[in-house]
Amino acid sequence: MDRDVRNEVSSASGPVVQAGHIGGDVHIQVTQPPAGAGPARPAPRQLPAAPRWFTGRTDEWRRLDDAVTGARAPVTVVSGPGGVGKTALVVKWAWSRADAFPDGQLYADLRGYGPDEPLDPAEVLGSFLRALGGADQEVPGPVHERAGCFRSLLAGRRVLVVLDNAVSADQVRPLLPGNDSCPVVVTSRDALPGLSVHDDAESLGLEVFDRARGLALLRAVLGDRVDGDPAAADLVTRCAGLPLALRIVGRLALSRPDAPLAELAAELDDERERLDVLDVGDDARSAVRPVLSWSYHRLSEPSARAFRLLGVHPRRVFDAHQFAALCGVRPARAARSLRDLVGKHLVAESSPGRYSTHDLLRLYAVELCAAGDRAEAAAARTRLLDHYLHTAERADRLVTPHRYRVPLAGSAEHAVEFDTPASALAWLHATWRDAVALCRSGVADGREGPDLDTRRWQLAYTLRGYFFLTKQWDGWLASHRHALAACLRLGDRHAEARIRNDLGRVLVERGEPGAGATQYETAQRLFEQVGDRHGWSNAVANRAVLLRRSGDVEEALRLNATALDFYVEAGARRNTAIAWRSRAKMHVDLGALDDAAADLDRAMRIFTGLDAQLDLAEARNLAGVIAARRGDAERAEDEHLKALEAGRACGSRYEEAESLRFLGRLAADRGAVDLAAARWHAALELYRAMGSPRAEEVAAELRSSAARGSGEPS
Repeated sequence: MDRDVRNEVSSASGPVVQAGHIGGDVHIQVTQPPAGAGPARPAPRQLPAAPRWFTGRTDEWRRLDDAVTGARAPVTVVSGPGGVGKTALVVKWAWSRADAFPDGQLYADLRGYGPDEPLDPAEVLGSFLRALGGADQEVPGPVHERAGCFRSLLAGRRVLVVLDNAVSADQVRPLLPGNDSCPVVVTSRDALPGLSVHDDAESLGLEVFDRARGLALLRAVLGDRVDGDPAAADLVTRCAGLPLALRIVGRLALSRPDAPLAELAAELDDERERLDVLDVGDDARSAVRPVLSWSYHRLSEPSARAFRLLGVHPRRVFDAHQFAALCGVRPARAARSLRDLVGKHLVAESSPGRYSTHDLLRLYAVELCAAGDRAEAAAARTRLLDHYLHTAERADRLVTPHRYRVPLAGSAEHAVEFDTPASALAWLHATWRDAVALCRSGVADGREGPDLDTRRWQLAYTLRGYFFLTKQWDGWLASHRHALAACLRLGDRHAEARIRNDLGRVLVERGEPGAGATQYETAQRLFEQVGDRHGWSNAVANRAVLLRRSGDVEEALRLNATALDFYVEAGARRNTAIAWRSRAKMHVDLGALDDAAADLDRAMRIFTGLDAQLDLAEARNLAGVIAARRGDAERAEDEHLKALEAGRACGSRYEEAESLRFLGRLAADRGAVDLAAARWHAALELYRAMGSPRAEEVAAELRSSAARGSGEPS
């Protein structure tokens, strides 16, 4: 026989709610209170105090208005990383919209992320029921009974429900009123996709502040101390735009009214101390490190391990392949961890396939990694270097396919394949800064061992083709200086010779011929010691280029001939063609234009056969110079236009700029002043973007042309 068990919640101000089980089903009956039951109970106003300093969320505020007061969605989930200001936004907004909810606002901190255990929904419902008019006596016991009473009490009312700091959709779902007149705003570090799918929830994600909004927040705290002080922008950068960190910094600055902001910015400069500076006071909720830790401690172990290992990555931006290499797992498993980290806002997907953490999260990952298993971190660093080294090699084979190569250390297990030169070049564009950072030794006491140093110099050596193509001189110089230090630690004279030879080239291109000559001479001596004729010939050929530029063309021709003889004998076709092209430049300097044209013709036949677009671009620009010297302006224009096309085809902004510079001269010579200026301006923009010394030459040509056009003395 079915048993009818009933519980009752009485109210002095509202309806009486009866809940009972009949045959296992819950039945809710609402009756009106008896006449003369006493004064009406005030509507609940449970919102905590609004934040003192609030700014920078205009768009998000509007979206809350549209979703909540506009009744577009019964539930809105405001998500974002710890410290981003979710609670501040929602509470500030809810206070401003209090009049729209005459029957009150209910608020609960669900403790999803923090030092305490998350609240049980049954406990929250008990509190809500009492706030809505339930008696102080025991409310219905099981959570589904309490949820039924909650929905019944809210029927016909206009109440805003704020559920702060939720950990999961299961924690939130029993607390939903289930009617459009009582909207719910949830904050969480997790996006809670389950609510979006099953409860028609709208999602509103918060991101860290950009510079302008970060400065606005500091100005709200500090007033006009921020205006005109460049250190204020430094503070925004050091705080990664995280509102919690900015408020902490603002309070620190308020406590030091006579100290310049630059002093505080200097304290935050040291990444090893930054989180310590931002941990102030006794309230863990107002310190950055504990707030970040609460997200980390809610992760599954695979995701927690993955987040720790992000501390090995040298920068805060990475892709899915790098992440899989760090974790040492297959891409599918890495993708699951990435989804978890993205969902909990410890990682952001900045663009399809590209991910990032803000700087404070990255520093926290570095701390966790340093305090964890050193062997695990070392293995992750090795896998990451292997990924970059072998992926860079595969990319370089498509971008500069005819380079002299060396056998590589490590494993290609996590390397990426490329279908086209364009996709390979795009990867190099996106990752060369990471690779340069990986060339730097990460352990000051040298306990990493020789294996990583071998990978470091080989990575720099592999990137040299890309750096030569794009004229990324800073990356080229930094990577090769780190690589040289690695070679010296290894005592590997052969590797040292290769790196010094390439280091000499970048020094020369940056306008330091003396330093470049020293590197070439040392490399030549080392190549001779280890018996590498190819490397020795490269160093000799490079020295010949320097001698030509310094005016010693006869000695340059002699050295060039020595290198050329070896290349021909060894069948090194591209090196042979480069030597012919260099010799053509020497003959141009001597005024032997017929000899120059003959040498260049030999080089261009080889470059054409190899489809070496970069080499062809440089050769065609030289052909244009020779034609112009011979008085054949039409042929010169044609050659430079072909060089321009080849430079663009292979991605060489430098050769593109060179072509435009020469084309500008040709236009100026025939009186096409506007066309010349347009070409020179385009060349100047490219040179300046690369930081090339050529920029000043072109700027001088523009000034001279402008002076001639105005009739002023040039």
